[in-house]
Amino acid sequence: MERKSMDLEPGRLDRHASSSWEIPPNTAIARIPEMKWLINTIMERALTRGDYVLSGGIRSDYYIDKFRLFSDPLVLRRITRLFTPIVSELNPDLIAGTELGGVILATSLSQMTNTPMIVVRKSPKGYGAFADEYVEGGFSPGQRVLLLEDVVTSGGEVLAAKLRLEELKLHVDVYAVINRGLAPVKALVQFALPRDAAKTEN
Repeated sequence: MERKSMDLEPGRLDRHASSSWEIPPNTAIARIPEMKWLINTIMERALTRGDYVLSGGIRSDYYIDKFRLFSDPLVLRRITRLFTPIVSELNPDLIAGTELGGVILATSLSQMTNTPMIVVRKSPKGYGAFADEYVEGGFSPGQRVLLLEDVVTSGGEVLAAKLRLEELKLHVDVYAVINRGLAPVKALVQFALPRDAAKTEN
């Protein structure tokens, strides 16, 4: 099945742009303007400082509110475009999203690349047809799936979703927008906030 990206072709990112602020100039990310934009947008819009309990019970002095990113259609579309080279590389049969933020990403990427999507629930819905199933949407054993998550810390939920899909005989690749550095999950951004970074009032 042919996949077409309607918004961005792979390889269109300028990998020779100069770096700015605190990104080391000799790193790959410093040569990708869109990644620098994403980090700046996270810092400016989605980052809050304080004492927080994250998913899995981990404590942190900062929190990333992905809905401050996804609620803006222009920001969501631009983040989604960053996944289109991955779709071109993997050529998945399906885009999957984890409940809840991953579903937003999967829906956006599915529409952008004309790739069908499925949803992986945290728990069966308990009512209606297929009440005991975790996966919503059509699929066939042997299909390749790109499973999306928003922010991962320990990665427990998205890796559990991956296992559920693999139990259904699907081949799964997992990607997130942000990895806080503790999970074995590929991501657009490996994000770690320096302890002496200025606090924000977001």
